[in-house]
Amino acid sequence: MDYVDGASRCQLSTHDDNEHYGLLDDTGERGTALWLRWSGTVDVELVVLADCQAVSRRVDGEGCCLFTGHAGQHTWEDTLEDA
Repeated sequence: MDYVDGASRCQLSTHDDNEHYGLLDDTGERGTALWLRWSGTVDVELVVLADCQAVSRRVDGEGCCLFTGHAGQHTWEDTLEDA
């Protein structure tokens, strides 16, 4: 799936399933983004997904940069200790 890797890389942390998501662009509507979703080497599609509403409990209060219901860790979680 070289053409997908050239356009976008999977943004999810390590995950067991074969479904991958790469952020393409903001949709212009608050709370949503345009994502490229693919599975294995086939079934590439564009999807609009709602933003993940999770916020870090750390002082900085960083929000997750993924989508609602994503697999794996939130984007600010670098280690299992943060999860």
